[in-house]
Amino acid sequence: MPRVSAIFTAPVKSLALEQQESVTVGYSGILEDRRFHLIDADGRLLTQRQEGRLVLVKAKYSAESEVLNLLFPDGNCVAGPTELGGALDTVIWGRQVVGREVTGLWSEALSGFCGSPIRLVKTDSPGESYDEYPISLLSQASIDFMGERLTSGRRFESKRFRPNLLIDGCSAHEEDSWLGGVVQIGPELRVRVVAPDPRCAITTLDPETGERDFDVPKLLLSYRPSARAPYFGVYGGVETPGTLSIGDAVELVQDPPRR
Repeated sequence: MPRVSAIFTAPVKSLALEQQESVTVGYSGILEDRRFHLIDADGRLLTQRQEGRLVLVKAKYSAESEVLNLLFPDGNCVAGPTELGGALDTVIWGRQVVGREVTGLWSEALSGFCGSPIRLVKTDSPGESYDEYPISLLSQASIDFMGERLTSGRRFESKRFRPNLLIDGCSAHEEDSWLGGVVQIGPELRVRVVAPDPRCAITTLDPETGERDFDVPKLLLSYRPSARAPYFGVYGGVETPGTLSIGDAVELVQDPPRR
């Protein structure tokens, strides 16, 4: 039976991923995952697409104390309670996401690190900085199958694809067969699998360095042709909130509709 083998979160969208053992999931996704995002001087969303080295910055956030900690690769740390300034709207994948600028040293430190003006934004509602849907799932078998397309024997780390949930114990691209159905994960959580996950230039970056090292979208399209985008993994919306942990079973409890 498929099971959860890794749980990844990022309090600040596009910064380094954290691995979790157990998380609480609400209708907006994993609690406090993607609670913050970055914008440029013109108010546009800023991600690893523009600044790959953002992946070198580690973030930790406590919802209880509202303390945000950013650790930079040189050892510099900026931490403290988040105080909020003016209201801002950010367009994220066609959605207007309402938030407020975070005042203090975080934006200054990120701007200095990347060499361009960056502002940190906290969303008004938890988890609003996701891309299209709150939960992303990807199987290890799909990652392994992609690597087998190469004669070099190259292996790809799961972090390159930034899934919330990495799934073991299923066949390559089995997650695609869940589209339109509902999976139960652990004792409580139910997720409706709603869309394939379109892959962008972030997958061309080494997840440890943020440097471009391989054209993953091109490889995906070579054996998964699509007129719209290179799809890899799936997105889901939360139907029943709950907790989930490493090792929890993933079971299809409602079949996709027949076509």
